[in-house]
Amino acid sequence: MATGKHIGKVLIRVREEEPAGAAGGAGGTPRLLPALPRTYMHPARSYVLVGGLGGFGLELAEWLVARGARTLVFNSRSGVKTGYQAWCIRRWREKGVRVLVSTVDATTTAGARELLSEAARAALVGGVFNLAAVLRDAYLENQTPDDFRAVAKPKIDGEWRPSARASRAPCGRSGYSQCSSVAGTRALDVASRELAPQLEHFVAFSSVSCGRGNPGQSNYGLANSAMERLCEQRQADGLPALAVQWGAVGDVGLVVTALRGDDDTEVGGTMPQRIASCLTTLGSLLALPHAVASSVVLADKRRAQEKPDQDLVQAVANILGIKDPSKVSDGANLAELGMDSLMGAEIKQTLERGYDVLLGVQEIRALTFGKLREMGGGGGGGGGSAPASPPVSPPAADQPAAVRAAPDLVQFATFGELLPKQVLVKLPSLPPADADARPVFMVHPIEGVVDLLRGVAAGVRGVVYGLQCARAAPLDDMSALARFYVRHVRAVQAEPPYALLGYSFGAGVAFEMALQLEAAGCATRLVLVDGSPAFVASHTTRGKSRRTARSPQADEADALAYFAQVLCDLDASKVAAELERLPGWDERVARVADLLAASGAGARFERDALAGAAHSFYRKLVLSDAYRPAGRLAAPVTLFRARDNYIELDDDYGLRAVCAGPLATRQLPATHRTILAGDAARAIADHVSELLAQR
Repeated sequence: MATGKHIGKVLIRVREEEPAGAAGGAGGTPRLLPALPRTYMHPARSYVLVGGLGGFGLELAEWLVARGARTLVFNSRSGVKTGYQAWCIRRWREKGVRVLVSTVDATTTAGARELLSEAARAALVGGVFNLAAVLRDAYLENQTPDDFRAVAKPKIDGEWRPSARASRAPCGRSGYSQCSSVAGTRALDVASRELAPQLEHFVAFSSVSCGRGNPGQSNYGLANSAMERLCEQRQADGLPALAVQWGAVGDVGLVVTALRGDDDTEVGGTMPQRIASCLTTLGSLLALPHAVASSVVLADKRRAQEKPDQDLVQAVANILGIKDPSKVSDGANLAELGMDSLMGAEIKQTLERGYDVLLGVQEIRALTFGKLREMGGGGGGGGGSAPASPPVSPPAADQPAAVRAAPDLVQFATFGELLPKQVLVKLPSLPPADADARPVFMVHPIEGVVDLLRGVAAGVRGVVYGLQCARAAPLDDMSALARFYVRHVRAVQAEPPYALLGYSFGAGVAFEMALQLEAAGCATRLVLVDGSPAFVASHTTRGKSRRTARSPQADEADALAYFAQVLCDLDASKVAAELERLPGWDERVARVADLLAASGAGARFERDALAGAAHSFYRKLVLSDAYRPAGRLAAPVTLFRARDNYIELDDDYGLRAVCAGPLATRQLPATHRTILAGDAARAIADHVSELLAQR
């Protein structure tokens, strides 16, 4: 069909025709066809997710919404604390979904009752999902009773001492009230029997460490096993219940976060299962009558699929109808070779199934045979290779690595350039009320360009200059970068007072500039927009404890992978794992540039710019993470903070500790991104205009 060589119409027979009446008419017998069950949620009921603000929980919530849920109740002891969590909740609410966040302790009877009562007030409870988990891994000889209690608490019991009465009666349907303590799934079970009469789904997330065993997780396996027995008891009592023994889960969850795993991490003989596959499986399991089920990707089967039997180039050539691919130029792309939509779909499946490569339609059309040979391990051949990346200096060994920037902080994809050529640019603004008014200097965010600040500048009544991180900008430390910008500022405006504005990462730079100007005897007025010296560091590794020490190579790989993910839809965890295996910084930067040049970003930016921007991005993260103001600023400071921005800082973003002068904080109804647009941008512009009008 793809070649158009057939004659006439094509008739596809789905199955054999049935005799007359077989479809259910008189004397006919209905024919049953196999079908995959699909679970939907009731839009008039609420769905409770205990521990649902983690990675798996947020993906599950999105799946519930896609399947019809319109009321979600999240339970988390710590509440909403990351920008991504807040962004997910805002997005659901914009879709008309009612989202509640409860911080009660659902591992107690009273807490579980309060949680389900709150959910029932919003809508009849239709489902309860317990995703909560605690890991205290150690071999049995190193385990303590406290380790067992901590792991068991979110699953089944917080204590292991049944009352005398309970020891004589099992904790079945009529025996829960006889136990001296209940927690986790058990508390939810007790509360749901009374407060959720219309409950359709009661789901507990178990683990392969229970079903197959895993070294060092005897406590985790025991807690999950007890939880599974409870689900079996519920089904025996005629109540809904399902415990799912998950293997390693890819993309999000404990393997990715707590264990720092990737696509090759093996847990209990299993390999990571993609989150999309997990949710598809869950939908099927909810429609089946089993109390305990398992969903795993066996490690031995995964490895058996790692090397496809057929060469990639030959497979694509067969799809295109090319008999001898060796005669095809390495520079010829698939679109030029006659690929149509049907061929493109087949090539897409071949890449995904055999080589774990996810590409869009346009990216597949732009693939060359030279690139296919590289992907298949056959080498370049000349046509598709990119020039070597220019050498860049490796990061300073004495600087701490900062690699966990929140998604709200970075948005390269909207810019016309990655590495600006000019340090100082004049931004369009309103005519000044006074011809002698001083200008305002706006410092770029972490992307290094001032494009995002144009919305604020447009509303300022006065002259506006933007400071950009060009190639010449020193990125050794914050003070060096600030001195560099101060020189450019004083070249334009020789005399004080100076007006500075910094947004996000730029707030820390502007603060250091103000300190240096103040030390030189220059009066300064400072405006900070959703940022501070501590702001970017609150999204990075500073002050955050980790279970295991991280190597500098891992920090570099994570930061570069995140940079690549922002510019193009790449698998960050997979890219990070690949980069970490490379021998040095130059090789990591070059590989990221190669990946981006071969993706959609390569059509917008030159490869050299991609390499330079990756290096600059990492250096800015490092110097921001390491920055500590050398003194307290006496100049007046105004902070505009986003209302919907959840970070681990006080309302003043830690400024009170570093400000000796007046500090005004104003909250705007916006997010970290939308604070530079609409009414929020006008409020900031009006304040800057007032500053410039002052003598």
